[in-house]
This record gives sequence, C-alpha cells and structure tokens, in this order.
Amino acid sequence: MQHPSDTLHARKRRKARAMIVSSAFQLFSEHGFDNVTVAAIAERAEVGRTTFFRYFGDKQQVLFADECDEVDRMCAYVRDKAGRPLGSDLGAALALLREADTVTKPYAVLSPAHSAVLVRLLRESVDLRSRYLLTRQQRALRLAGALVEAGADEKVAVLAAHTAMACELTAMRFAESPEAYPVHMEEAHGLLRSLGG
Repeated sequence: MQHPSDTLHARKRRKARAMIVSSAFQLFSEHGFDNVTVAAIAERAEVGRTTFFRYFGDKQQVLFADECDEVDRMCAYVRDKAGRPLGSDLGAALALLREADTVTKPYAVLSPAHSAVLVRLLRESVDLRSRYLLTRQQRALRLAGALVEAGADEKVAVLAAHTAMACELTAMRFAESPEAYPVHMEEAHGLLRSLGG
C-alpha cells in the first residue's frame, strides 16, 4: 500500500535496502555467514559498496534489518492499547507485550525463509548469537520503557520485558522451523501462566 507522501526517492531507497537484505540472506543460505563478504552482497544486490554502507554498518546488521522498526511498532502498540495504568500487574504487562508481538509480526521485514536462515546461522555462530542477544536486550529495555509509559511500575515493566524475551529465546531454541515458532511461543507463555496455578 502506497503512502500519499511516498516519494519516488523514498521508494527507491526502500527497494535498494530490501534488495540488499534479500541478496544477503540468499548468500548466507548458500555459503554460511563467515564466507560472505560485503562486496559479494553488494554485487548480488546490484548496488555499490557505498550504497550498502548507507543502509548497514556491517553484514551482521543485515541479519537484524527489521529489528528497529518492529520494536517501534510494538512500543507504539503498548502505549496505545494499555487502556488502564498497568501498575504492579505483571500478568497484564506480559499479556500486553504478547499481544503487541502477535499484532506487529505480520509487518516484519524478514520472510519465513529468511527467518529460517537466521535461526540456522544463530545456531552455527557464537558471535552472531552474542550480537542477537544484545539486540534482544536493547529491545527489552525499549519495551520496558513503553510499559512504564503505559503506567506499569518500573520493576514490573523490566521483569515483563525480560520474561517476554526469555519466552522468545526458548521458542527459538526449540522451534525446528519458523512455522513451529508460534507454537513454541504459546507453549512458553502457557508454562508461565501455570506458575499462578
């Protein structure tokens, strides 16, 4: 869907960025992460190295291309949908994060095929897992901030955001494919709910 204020320049930039991401994931799938260079990605995407670096600082950043936009959408959802101040209700804070994740997922840049490649690369590389965990940590801090803005106590907000992150990491660890990920996420959240029983 085209935005009325969308300029030709903005569309070209989005297209170039999407081509870089797509090309990088194709190459990572074919050759693994370590054997792919920025030059190879730029060549496959039919852009110059300068264009690559306009969008990404390094090839690791390409793997987490949609992270910032996804967190922005989740934070906006949390702030908009809180309804009432969350206070010290950990269950309500967690449920709101789960809802935000489910609602914003369809807008993610990474396709299921790209997600499968990412999961494989994370299993193969300690360095990539470290970088991924850092992005998850930054995401949790931003989500905690959004929960505080939605009226949650700070301790509750931080615990909820990190608990949601733990559920994601657990689902990723046990999902054999991207399609299985939502099932494992639901299972992880179900185990948390059983704590109250």
